[in-house]
Amino acid sequence: MKKSIIISAIIVLFILGTVIGVILIKNFAGEEEKTQIAEESQEEIYDDCTDEYEEMVQSNTLVEETSSESEKISPNCSIIFRRYYNQCGHTLEQYASVPTELVNKTEEDLQKQYEGWTIEEFSKNQIVLYREFDSECGEHYVLREKDGKVAVYLRVGDTEELVEETDIATEFLTETDRIELQNGIEANGRVELNQLIEDYE
Repeated sequence: MKKSIIISAIIVLFILGTVIGVILIKNFAGEEEKTQIAEESQEEIYDDCTDEYEEMVQSNTLVEETSSESEKISPNCSIIFRRYYNQCGHTLEQYASVPTELVNKTEEDLQKQYEGWTIEEFSKNQIVLYREFDSECGEHYVLREKDGKVAVYLRVGDTEELVEETDIATEFLTETDRIELQNGIEANGRVELNQLIEDYE
């Protein structure tokens, strides 16, 4: 009798152990599966969020960079007005400081201020504006000798008008220079004229 009770108890314990083992294994496998599913879904969510976040940051950065990179005119900027005259084919340049009302303005603001001009160069320190005119430049100068001195004439059509008599004595110039002055030395624009006069001083 005792033997049968012990055998029954062992069988019951074996069955109970097997059932508990199966339940534990199922729970463990279920937890592992849940963890794996959670990790996968978390990775997917993380990846999607990360991509969206990176795109958002990148687009915001680009907007900020674009707005901060739009160059503005500084107070010490210089402007070069480049004028081309069709009738005589000359290009004259005039240098000027930037007007105070243009300081901290953009290229678009500059274009509004100077309608009809083409912006050839734009930076915070230098601006080059270009425009064509259907006329003569009106700055065709001729250097000639007058009363032993170098004189400046303005050529208007076929005539020459005396503009300035310099203090440069022709007697101290080379023979070649004196011959060139007798024939007339042409200068287009004030810059070229001033350079010629400096060369003779």
